[in-house]
Amino acid sequence: MDELYTRVSSATKQVLYQYIKDLDISLLNYNFTYFFQYCIQEHQIQVISHHFSNNKIEGLTVVDELGISFSYERDNPKVKQNFTLCHELGHFILRHDGNYFAESIDNQENLLEREANIFSAVVLMPDIVLLSKIYYSCDAFHQVQNSLEVSKQALFFRLLDFLREYYSGKDSEIKQAVETYIEGDNASIYRMFYDIREQIIEEFHQFQPSLINQVKQRVSKLGFTTSQEYPDLLNQDNWKAIKEENINLKTWLIYNKGKSIAYVWDKEKFSDEEARKKAEIQLLLM
Repeated sequence: MDELYTRVSSATKQVLYQYIKDLDISLLNYNFTYFFQYCIQEHQIQVISHHFSNNKIEGLTVVDELGISFSYERDNPKVKQNFTLCHELGHFILRHDGNYFAESIDNQENLLEREANIFSAVVLMPDIVLLSKIYYSCDAFHQVQNSLEVSKQALFFRLLDFLREYYSGKDSEIKQAVETYIEGDNASIYRMFYDIREQIIEEFHQFQPSLINQVKQRVSKLGFTTSQEYPDLLNQDNWKAIKEENINLKTWLIYNKGKSIAYVWDKEKFSDEEARKKAEIQLLLM
């Protein structure tokens, strides 16, 4: 398999799989929008629809003193817009060197554009999600395509590239399996997934939920969380890393009658007194 594809696919899954684990996202209900929205909010990226008059430009990434912005062709089909948005995110997450990237029909062989295309395909259609839907759920091609909001062409080529990572030198066999799967016969592709399923699962399970990421996500939504949700908060060695992650986060611990509860709060959402009262209520209910 192409070294470039394997390298970029692996780098993409390093970020994506950690996110899926941290939020405990259902693999059968996965959609790229979860990860995409998290990234643009986390990095304050502006997303803008444009109409590019020459019909050649699909998307733009601009990094300047005003921040980061992604633009996409508003007249394109939704599935193409999805691919473009993830493509532009790829330039940012893969740390491509430059302040301006234009995705067009004329530069698809450019190295950075190829990397962004691979990133987009993996985010839209992750290995572990394809395994879950095609092998375990026995979804038909059109069901996978519709649920992941991708084009027929995108899913076709993603399956080819994905299976080539595991079946080197078997291009004709892979192509036939994917084509018969499109036609409604999943027997060949099912056998292929059967032989590689443990490798895919093992790779996914290399990632474990991160306490810091989980707490940060929870507090960003609710402004407050406790060791009732995350017992490892009782270990005060974790507090420093949490506070270093976000200067607005504060931590404390209270105890009563042999019971303890640690809590984290966003000081912009709750005062120290308000956070303590919330923690005391939970402590009473323990």
